[in-house]
Amino acid sequence: MTSICRICIRRPSSLILFRGPSPSLRPENTSPKPLLIRPCSSKLPPMPKKVVVVGGGIVGVSTAYYLSHHESSPTVTLIEASSIACGASGKAGGLLALDWHGNDTASLARLSYQLHASLAEEFNGRERWGYRELTTLEISCAEGKTPSRHVAGVPDWLRDGVVSKVGNLGTTQSTAQVHPRRFCEAIVKESKDLEVIIGHVSKILLHEDKKVKGVEVEFDNKTRTIDADVVVVTAGPWTTRLLPNIPVSTQRAHSITIATQTPVSPYALFTNIKMRNGSVVTPEIYPRLDEIYACGDVDKLAPLPKFAKDVKVDEGRCRQIVKNISVVSELLEKGEVTAMQACYLPYSEIGPGPSIGWVPGMRNVAVAAGHSCWGICNAPGTGKLLTELICEGRISSANIQSLDPGRYTR
Repeated sequence: MTSICRICIRRPSSLILFRGPSPSLRPENTSPKPLLIRPCSSKLPPMPKKVVVVGGGIVGVSTAYYLSHHESSPTVTLIEASSIACGASGKAGGLLALDWHGNDTASLARLSYQLHASLAEEFNGRERWGYRELTTLEISCAEGKTPSRHVAGVPDWLRDGVVSKVGNLGTTQSTAQVHPRRFCEAIVKESKDLEVIIGHVSKILLHEDKKVKGVEVEFDNKTRTIDADVVVVTAGPWTTRLLPNIPVSTQRAHSITIATQTPVSPYALFTNIKMRNGSVVTPEIYPRLDEIYACGDVDKLAPLPKFAKDVKVDEGRCRQIVKNISVVSELLEKGEVTAMQACYLPYSEIGPGPSIGWVPGMRNVAVAAGHSCWGICNAPGTGKLLTELICEGRISSANIQSLDPGRYTR
């Protein structure tokens, strides 16, 4: 992977400008591969009675959903400090990619891509959270310059003659999108008997033998203890504050949304725009059913706040995104900006991808964090695999053995 990672996605490192994902990253077809069974390091009792999920982003919501529908029927409580999808899960672009993943996360990504499609089919996701297949392009242009020749295959909502090069990164068979916040809100509603608590989990409580006892929650100026057989931490960039041995770093990312009167054609765009001052900017553009989303580069100029609701937005960076994308589209230049927003992306500091599995040094505490810009894409698969681990004692739907945090920390 490249070092650049914005709100939604980052390009595979094998990509060269105007070339699609390497054949080595593409499966021969999109049919699911045989499932691999990976036993967990220590088995739980087969039917935990009470599971607490900490973090109401897309990974936490997906985990709570699959736990609530498991045949063992555990009682599931989801605890979120701000509001559902208040962080990156509510401010991401929502691009899904089937085959843009390295060996360590490819199996997870295939599973999750299929689950996104099946959830949309089951719960009318096309209308409820904007699920749809996309063509994904990489385009190049220069501010104030008109190419000498016409370039085919350009979406009709871009300026005539502005694009000098275009390359295909994904087809409707390999890329799709969701509106992440709407997805999260809908999946919470579709969960079975799910308890949602808005409160700040300040501590994981353990017995003397390191087995989990529950969590300590702060809300309404009070502290309450919630008992649990299993605790799952899906707190994104805030994970390390509860689990110091699971290091997760973070970067801030800004984005905007622009209202559209009618839906535009479904093309996700990775752009390379040379500005008049010689700089090159690379905003990403994702049209949705009722708006267009665009994001810019990440920064480390502001520290991670205590709560997602307290993230600071640099409106100057948002206005720069508007200026940059106006080069490629009059629709974007003249459209009404309906949101200027920022969030923090979580990056795992151990292993080759997100940390998914049992937390070393604790019993019956699991973690799923550090998905970077792939969190939206890989959340349903992560939730399903954690449910298998917790309720069945082993992961059977994908091979994520290399993501086990027990392999990298003690």
